[in-house]
Amino acid sequence: MGMLATLVGTRVPSKYQKYFDLPERKASFKIAETGATVLGQSAKNWLQTHAGRCGLYRLYDGPEALSTRLALIDAAECSIDIQSYLIRDDLSGNLIALRLVAAADRGVRVRLLMDDALTHPIDTGLLSLNDHINIEVRVFNPFPRRRSRFISFIANFNVLNRRMHNKSFTVDNQVTIVGGRNIADEYFETGGKSEFLDEDLLAIGAVVNRVSDGFDEYWNMPEAIPVNVFGSLVRYDTITDVLESGKKFVAGHKENDFLREVAVRVRDHPRLQDLDFCPADADMVMDDPEKVRSLIKQPASKTYDYLLKMAEQARDELIIISPYFVPQKRGVDFFARLVSRGVRVVIVTNSLASTNHASVHAVYARYRKPLLQQGVELYELRPGFDERVGTKTTLHSKVSVVDRARLFVGSFNLDPRSLYINTEMGLAAKSVEMATQMSTSFLESLSESTYRLSLSDSGQLLWRYPDGNGDAVATVEPHAGRWRRIKTWLMSFLPIEGQM
Repeated sequence: MGMLATLVGTRVPSKYQKYFDLPERKASFKIAETGATVLGQSAKNWLQTHAGRCGLYRLYDGPEALSTRLALIDAAECSIDIQSYLIRDDLSGNLIALRLVAAADRGVRVRLLMDDALTHPIDTGLLSLNDHINIEVRVFNPFPRRRSRFISFIANFNVLNRRMHNKSFTVDNQVTIVGGRNIADEYFETGGKSEFLDEDLLAIGAVVNRVSDGFDEYWNMPEAIPVNVFGSLVRYDTITDVLESGKKFVAGHKENDFLREVAVRVRDHPRLQDLDFCPADADMVMDDPEKVRSLIKQPASKTYDYLLKMAEQARDELIIISPYFVPQKRGVDFFARLVSRGVRVVIVTNSLASTNHASVHAVYARYRKPLLQQGVELYELRPGFDERVGTKTTLHSKVSVVDRARLFVGSFNLDPRSLYINTEMGLAAKSVEMATQMSTSFLESLSESTYRLSLSDSGQLLWRYPDGNGDAVATVEPHAGRWRRIKTWLMSFLPIEGQM
């Protein structure tokens, strides 16, 4: 325990005092001296042969993204820090929770920081995990538990509307995963009815320490409340009972093909130093956690500022993958300036048929014609192109690539919510190898996985895509039912753009 940082008392803001019986919190910080761990030695072996540059490894395959997380938890010796917007009581959530308890039993310190927007259904599980002596769970900007969440949200809209959307997964302060994935089955392609296409980057090198510092900053914010304040309001089981329940849940899925695949991948997971890392100059970009305290819109955020400057430097090509895309007028003007300089601008987002937020699509739809008129290439995901019957596929990746040399992968959507309201983060890197790899895979997949939008001579929107008989052309939102189209059209008249 000598590696643990000194704990200091921090007070909880008075705005929460009326909702919770709040004791004084204790601050904690990263365990910095972890170079002697197995992960530390593996990272060192790779870094020594790459002139101190960071190593990046792309996690775009769902089963690999989950199995890598599980393998890292199994390898942990000192600490695990997880920051997430969402965790569900499903197969992937239980697999990770069971591994976290096993790591804590070995003496590994586990810190789990969750935004509180969607944690209410798993209050009991989080409280039970928090009972472990080596696990601490905190919820960010929590909702009251003594009254309806909806009533609380309306009564405290300016405060509770602001959420921590960051995602990071850091083990032994030696390896980190940053990207768009939350901890739930749909993010790992488990074969369910709804699945998200997503991207993470696994990183080693100096950038990991930056991610740990960022985690500490959020963890020790007054808005990060220990989950045990809900203990008097919610009945929950012992950690032993929860452990047994989780084991039974996973055992009940032992014939699941996804579970079998993940088990094999975890068993055969390569050593860290044997991953095919791309050398990169990498950094962590993160909004200040104080962003949640502002009651008015801010002109920008650190994440947005970085992305804007990165895009402004484009000379040949800009590729943006954003599942929720609301560029507003200034965004349209910005892309128009790039196109006028000869930059190819490619934007990929969800179609009405693939999106899980029709309200966002209703606002985004206002900007399709202006973007196309300015020469922007616009593509929308075709749902279910992976040919798994009954599965709705939704784009969730948040990626930007400039000139096949610079890239950003994180939690930031190009919309007003990410810009003004939520906190966001991501990994930014200069790496011709990684940027080229990502650009090539994105562009090569467009013809089979998306609709390409264009305008007819009369200015009508057209969606072009291949079908069994060649190229098809749709004049209305393809593969979206009439009622869904009508509801979305009606939502387009609502004054909701600032919240999307």
